[in-house]
Formats: sequence, structure tokens, C-alpha cells
Amino acid sequence: MGAAETLEELLSLERVRAATGMGTTFIYGEIKAGRFPKSIRVGRRALWIQSEVQGWIRGQIAQNRRLQVGG
Repeated sequence: MGAAETLEELLSLERVRAATGMGTTFIYGEIKAGRFPKSIRVGRRALWIQSEVQGWIRGQIAQNRRLQVGG
């Protein structure tokens, strides 16, 4: 691995729930609807790529701010 490459941190469902404030059923519903990053399988576990979850959170913040200004 070169110096410019960094490893992505993987998040468990518990950490995704803590970061987003969403419950398990809601998270999987949002994935099914295409509005939340899909998990990846590592062995038997479903894990999320931290940068994708953070990107989703940033998008939610931006959308909320636009609604506050426009609404």
C-alpha cells in the first residue's frame, strides 16, 4: 500500500445507529429505498464504510440547512 492510500474504517450497525440516531429497521428501509449507503459483507457481518456514512450525514445536514433557509 502506497503512502497516499488510507484504509477505510468499517462501522458496525451499532456504530451506524449511534452516528445517525436512526434505528435498525429505519436504516434498512432507507437502504432498500436507495437513500442510505449499503453495507458490505465481511465474513458474516454487515459493515458500513465510515466515509460513506459521514457523507450521508453531511448531506442530511446540508438538506436541513437549505430547508431552514428556504422554509
